[in-house]
Amino acid sequence: MGNQADQQILAPSSGTLIEAYYTICPVFVASNIAVELGWLDEEFRRAGASAVYLRSLPDNAGWLPHYRHSLPRLFRDGGAIPTIHARADLANTYLIASTFTQTGGKIIVRADAGIRRVADLKGRRIGLSHSLNTEKIDFTRITAQRGILLALQLAGLGEQDVEIVDTDEADTPVFQPAVRPFEFWQQFPSTPQTAGADLQALREGRVDAVYGHETRAASLVASGEFTVIEDLSRHPDWTLNVANAPFTTAVNADFAEAHPEVVIAFLRAAIRAGRWINANRAAAAEIFARVTIHRDPALIASLIAGYDFVPTLSAQNLAGLEIQKRFLLERGYIRNDFSIREWARPGYLEQALASLAA
Repeated sequence: MGNQADQQILAPSSGTLIEAYYTICPVFVASNIAVELGWLDEEFRRAGASAVYLRSLPDNAGWLPHYRHSLPRLFRDGGAIPTIHARADLANTYLIASTFTQTGGKIIVRADAGIRRVADLKGRRIGLSHSLNTEKIDFTRITAQRGILLALQLAGLGEQDVEIVDTDEADTPVFQPAVRPFEFWQQFPSTPQTAGADLQALREGRVDAVYGHETRAASLVASGEFTVIEDLSRHPDWTLNVANAPFTTAVNADFAEAHPEVVIAFLRAAIRAGRWINANRAAAAEIFARVTIHRDPALIASLIAGYDFVPTLSAQNLAGLEIQKRFLLERGYIRNDFSIREWARPGYLEQALASLAA
């Protein structure tokens, strides 16, 4: 739960509007589009509420709560690992929606290394990102770790057949406040995919392979320095794509109970945006290039093709979240177990869908 300072930061204003805060990861989810198209503000106004971007708080105060869900009246949409961690160990939240638009990632090596398949990594070193910031869960490491282990398994290898080399990251960024996600993510470099201590270790030959998601791999391959030897998304097994996914939409349970109309408003905006994305892929890609760490609209358009962006709590998505949660438990990243199915509260989504059908 949030500490006393957190509660003071988010004390409600004296106006009649209900203030709720939102934070969205820089990933392919409909809420990112809903904000840019003005639909989140529109739906909140209709519900008598005001949507305030978490990263608008001064003094970097919105950074840790984005990962820990440690402030009240907060909607969080994006990567599953921090959301699961928060529900397990930190905050009482409801899962109100999910979106599965993620792929499992790739194994990347130097193009001149002569390594053609994952089996060739036996006895070699694989770099694994390691955050030195212990205040938040190391979702980058966890995502890469699971992807690496799956790739090894597909090649008939195990963790004992390679040397995992931690590549340390300070992971203590300081950002200027921003009133919208677009303004916030513009503070990042234009080529964020080609950075990282693990990649530097690969360049210098201190490791032989690293993990990367689709856009990171595309940027690295385009440089001519690197190549891909495994793509987890090429396999028919959908569980290989559980990589900080399915993306999750969560809200504080007490706020949802007190103000269901605001939860429905958030979901109405996301549903409208999801339907719009499904019908306007190229235009959506242009917007995603502004509000995510993925900067190439053409690549984004190819990545989002075929996905359904309308939020859901489907059986498959809940099963995917169970897989992700189980990995966190087995590896000691979360302390407490909980039921994914009991965490999911489909009533809000059902009401939002029904209201849009009326």
